[in-house]
Amino acid sequence: MNIRNTTIYNKDLIIKYNKFYLRNYMKKNFIIIGIIAIGFIIYMLIENRIDYALLLLGILVVYYLLTLLMQKFSIKRMLNKSPLVDNPVTQTYVFMDDKFEVANTGKAYEVDYNEIKSAKLGKDFFLLQSNQRKSYIIDMNGFETEADKLKLHEFFITRFNMTSKYLTKK
Repeated sequence: MNIRNTTIYNKDLIIKYNKFYLRNYMKKNFIIIGIIAIGFIIYMLIENRIDYALLLLGILVVYYLLTLLMQKFSIKRMLNKSPLVDNPVTQTYVFMDDKFEVANTGKAYEVDYNEIKSAKLGKDFFLLQSNQRKSYIIDMNGFETEADKLKLHEFFITRFNMTSKYLTKK
């Protein structure tokens, strides 16, 4: 396997990355909190405490809106601090059978797949996370061919048990 990807780390990629984490946060945390709150709301309605049920529903809506607002401020703060907004960095990945090479601005290094603890699939990118808490974002638009993207995805499914939720053959 010798698959090449060129990813431009810029404002758009930062926004995509943060939206990916917001979706995951909402799926994991808000659903759990929502189910618990709905359970209490149902209990309050059974006990004829409509005022408390409405209060809990209001708190749930406010929590959801505050989460969205905090994410918006977080993205804005990150974009203000990030040097990638004004000076995008192009990073080239070359994926081989047992490792991948990362190259940017004259520097290159290799990462063994054994150092990667997880691979996730976002709507617009792959996200590899290493044991040292380093993230590698691989933009879907950076592949030379659609076949390369699908082949790498199949490799990640096999190697890291990644699901194929978003990526489909066209």
